[in-house]
Amino acid sequence: MGIAANPRVPLPEFRELIRCARAFIAGQLHFSYVCSAAAAFRGTAKLLPVSREVKQMAEEWAAMATRAWPEMSRISNPISEDEFRQWVSSQISVFQPLEFPNVH
Repeated sequence: MGIAANPRVPLPEFRELIRCARAFIAGQLHFSYVCSAAAAFRGTAKLLPVSREVKQMAEEWAAMATRAWPEMSRISNPISEDEFRQWVSSQISVFQPLEFPNVH
């Protein structure tokens, strides 16, 4: 059973990604923290039996993080920190009301 089917399954890497993204938008963290959290989320999503949608979301976050932090690899379409901030803001807007009630 995947994460989407069972929301009580803990996925701390996802919670950490959203925490870092919120702090980045608030100006409290450097974008590299979001990039690192995105990589950890993608790694976990590859290993756990999560839904296709969660895997896709993890890949999208990791791809955008790579574009924002091109020092991690050579890419042809980097984005600026401001563009990354706008993208992150639009992504986490759906999680604003989410307070992670199953956090232990």
